[in-house]
Formats: sequence, C-alpha cells, structure tokens
Amino acid sequence: MSTAPPASSRAYRLAYGPVMLALRMLVRLLAPRWRVTGRRHLPRRGAFILAPNHISDADPPLIGASVLRPLWFMAKRELFEIKLLGRWIHFCQAFPVEPGGADRAALRRAEELLKNGQPVVIFPEGQCSKSGELAPLSPGVAMVALRAGVPIIPVGLSGTNRIVPYGSTIPRPTLSPVRVHFGEPLYLRDLRLADQLPRTVRAALMEELEKRLRAAVATARG
Repeated sequence: MSTAPPASSRAYRLAYGPVMLALRMLVRLLAPRWRVTGRRHLPRRGAFILAPNHISDADPPLIGASVLRPLWFMAKRELFEIKLLGRWIHFCQAFPVEPGGADRAALRRAEELLKNGQPVVIFPEGQCSKSGELAPLSPGVAMVALRAGVPIIPVGLSGTNRIVPYGSTIPRPTLSPVRVHFGEPLYLRDLRLADQLPRTVRAALMEELEKRLRAAVATARG
C-alpha cells in the first residue's frame, strides 16, 4: 500500500484557505449562533476518524468549517452522480461509498488515507436521520479504525437541520443555535482488550463509540 500523500488533494490544499474563509462567512450568515466546542480533542497532526451523528445535508460543510485542517469525507455515491455537485465534493476531498452495506472499496480508501496521515470523516449511521435521533451504527468505522490504528473522535451535531431540513437541499437562515461538539477521543488502548478476539474487540469498540457519540450529541444539544 502506498505511503505517499494523496496527489488528488494538492489543488484543494492550495485553495483550502480561501474556500474555508468563504464557507465560514456563509455559515455565520446563515447561522449567527453557530458554535464549535471541544476542539481540544482534535489532534494537531496525524490521522484520526471523525464520527458525527447525521441529521442534515448541511453536516459535512459544517464539520469542514469547524476543523482547522483539511479533511477527507466518505460520501454516498449518488451525490457524485449530480454533475456539478459531484465535481465540487470530489474537489473538496470526498470519495464515494455505497450506502446500505459494507463497501469494501470505500473502506480500503479510508484506511489508505488514514495510514497516510490524513483525517477522515465517516458518518457511522450510514444515512441521515429523519427523526434526528441516533440510528444504529455501522461496524465499518470500527473496522477501519482497528486496521489503521487511529483514534475515533465522536462529533455531536445540533441545529444543522435548521439550515437544511431533512429532505431539502436548499439552505436557509436560522436564528436557532447550531452547534458542533467534538467529544472525547476513543483510542484503542481505552478498551484494554488486546487479549480478546478481534470480533469481540470490534463489538466493544462500537459499544463505546455509541456511548461517546450519544454523549457528544447530548452536549451539542445543551
């Protein structure tokens, strides 16, 4: 497996500063009460997985605007089939995943990026929640974290569905609180299960991730 930095991100890295400045200005315009907490939990360098709850199509750009370094995003394949949007999110370092199952190619891509020191955003629910409540988590995020040996950072999102409601694609301004909270990282050493079978470790990792993700969502909701 290659250890060189992904060449496809070079153009985006050159444009990253202006793109993020414009995005943050837009978020402030749409959501003046946007607040980011828990940044102390984000490593300043190296790879990690961000695992957010998913309540709106506004979630990926809000996460991107809340982190002070370039990210890679696992995004559902159908978005890449929308001509202009597909080109834009590809430029912004998104790569496709087939929803509703274990997409091995997408998981391998995420693992490769992580092993190259890149942070990756994976929505562990696999889809947007209509009710806003946390859905069952896919085990794929645990498998990638174990194989790449990186921490998982749960991200609690609240109020993003006020900007882009479920089922809509058009952003709208809101005076409601919008919050992005980065929770306590989940390191593999936290589990202290090195002597147990990988399947058991994976199950324990998912149980602890769900616990910490629920805590991050609760904090984001205030």
